Amino acid sequence: MVFAVLTTLAALQHVVWEPARPIQGSLIVVSAPDGAIGLLAGEPLYFVNGRTFAAVPLSAKDSLALEVLTQHEGGIARDVRWVPIAAREVPGKAEHIQAAERFTPPPDSALLARINRERGRMLEAARAAHEVPRLWTTGFTRPRTTRITSPFGAGREVNGVWRSTHSGMDIAGRKGDPVRVSNRGVVALTGNFFYGGTSIYIQHGLGLMTVYHHLSRVLVTVGDTVARGQVIGLVGATGRVTGPHLHWGAQYGSISFDPADLLTLP
Repeated sequence: MVFAVLTTLAALQHVVWEPARPIQGSLIVVSAPDGAIGLLAGEPLYFVNGRTFAAVPLSAKDSLALEVLTQHEGGIARDVRWVPIAAREVPGKAEHIQAAERFTPPPDSALLARINRERGRMLEAARAAHEVPRLWTTGFTRPRTTRITSPFGAGREVNGVWRSTHSGMDIAGRKGDPVRVSNRGVVALTGNFFYGGTSIYIQHGLGLMTVYHHLSRVLVTVGDTVARGQVIGLVGATGRVTGPHLHWGAQYGSISFDPADLLTLP
């Protein structure tokens, strides 16, 4: 019994994460003994070869609880570590956006029902992303190489009303310009959403999913396997926008993180 306890303690010492102090709204890598499972910010962690991705919500405070379960000869050991979180520094001031007036008043019952249905579809795709094996073999790329017009995490005021912080990266484009998928994946969801407009959701595996909003046209179908750099849609101005552009988002499960973090993955 003493040997089993010592073995478990030694294994749990190998529960680490990179970076050591992640910032709000970022992607991290967690390492643990083979066979472990975990939980961070409500999203499951499935370790493959002792490693997994995880995401820190943009709304995270000073720390997050990381729960890891490992199996040993005496049973299952539960370990909780506290991940220190650093505040995200976003350059510039809060953005003031003027969109169509239909986005200003609180939604009525019919619109609220639509928004909730759409959120349910998005959440279903996010949950299913954990069941997809890794599909990419090379690094992620930006879907457009034009200038970034709004960074991840920027504060937003829409039609004079404070809404939220920006959950993606806006990239410049004219209506009809090509949008390329950032890496190999499977088309999980497409549709016309109230806020996101015409959108595409791509599952890349290991819980990772990228999102492409405000398109004028979708060129893929749910279930398609798409190759890195393939044109999947065209820039548009659908949904809550001020003009044509691409909103590029990234998620681990249902948690949005800065899509620029994908560009640093090997």
